[in-house]
Amino acid sequence: MIDTHAKPVSYFKLLALVTVLGLISALITFAFMALVHQGTALVWEEAAFVLGLDPRLFTFLVCTLGGLLVGLLVKFFGDHSGIFAEVMQEFGKTGRFDYRNAPGIVITAFVSLLSGASLGPEAPLADACGGLGTWTSDKLKLSEEETRTMGYSGVSAMLAAFITSPFSGALLGLESSRSGPGGRKTYFWVLFPSLLASAVATVVFVLLSGTFFESLYVFPDYMPRLVDLLYAAPLGFIGGMVGLLFMVSLKILQKVFQPMKAHVVLRGLLGGVGMGIIGALLPLTLFSGETGTSDLIANAATIGVLMLVVLCIAKLFATTLLLATGWKGGYIFPIMFGSIALGLAANLIFPEIPVAVAVAATMAGTLVAAMRAPLFAALFTVTLVQREAGAVIAVAIVVSALLTALVTLYMSRRAENQTESLSDTE
Repeated sequence: MIDTHAKPVSYFKLLALVTVLGLISALITFAFMALVHQGTALVWEEAAFVLGLDPRLFTFLVCTLGGLLVGLLVKFFGDHSGIFAEVMQEFGKTGRFDYRNAPGIVITAFVSLLSGASLGPEAPLADACGGLGTWTSDKLKLSEEETRTMGYSGVSAMLAAFITSPFSGALLGLESSRSGPGGRKTYFWVLFPSLLASAVATVVFVLLSGTFFESLYVFPDYMPRLVDLLYAAPLGFIGGMVGLLFMVSLKILQKVFQPMKAHVVLRGLLGGVGMGIIGALLPLTLFSGETGTSDLIANAATIGVLMLVVLCIAKLFATTLLLATGWKGGYIFPIMFGSIALGLAANLIFPEIPVAVAVAATMAGTLVAAMRAPLFAALFTVTLVQREAGAVIAVAIVVSALLTALVTLYMSRRAENQTESLSDTE
């Protein structure tokens, strides 16, 4: 677990740097989330009350205006990807975050979230905190390996502050480090520094906010049963399909809007109009879905099976539409909203499936397929639900991970066959 070629003094200096980075990442995360919270209340509560407009009209106007502002900001700062999966994929290849793009992405994300976007805050924060790690490395002229470590530590610290747990973010760094050091050196250069940065970030964020991230979905009457493990398998499969279909639909919509890269203001406006229409008709699709999911769980029987399916489709479409039209934000909570809606629909159709099983299994399955990080998905889901659902989560993760691996293998072989066919034709 130790790189024998590393110099002890340099390594301990690196650990000191990631400690400071963890502290600053917690401050950035806290400040951004506090501003978003206050700004959202100002727009959607105080301004809405003062104007006294019909809620549907107000939603449409705010989202449309937000789309215009997003388009203008993208034109000013540049059309850079702020999609979490793409940012982390690029970092996996280069070991660097392009910190020059981070300010524009964060500002655009702030406007996006205030405008009711079906997006979360984690993607722009990853850009900001990971970019800070890369920027610091450049200024201090750190080695390539140390620069990669600083980037991982920045993202890990942000996620640790976000959910006030030092483990999920560090494990995401470990699972994302496929292009980094191999074998036991991964612990030395990725896990240990990330854990240290995450620990500092967790404590600092808790001191600032005064609270830990509480379990959002708790079911007091649930006790695990063996039969629940059988239920978890198909539900994990459903969650996995939601995650995979979300990523595929995102790529499709990105191709659809590719011709509009020269018209980013109009493109952003179209995203705002789409979000405005969807949000006006289905208010639960507005915002990240963190609190909306709680409403789903509490009122699932009243909402009904058909409307739960509609909400799932609408939420996922709104998120992909916004990301494809240049809006900035994360997709973790929106896709969880969609998967949980389908899980609750399954619970209504098959009442013998406990709600706790439906929620935990679909959520875990979706995270695995979308993030390609099973350990992160496990810890993150356990953070959101009670520990009694741990066994159900484990089964759902295995099923979804196998599904994702098989689909990925099929797609890669299909791409290879198409390439060979084109070569034969030539």
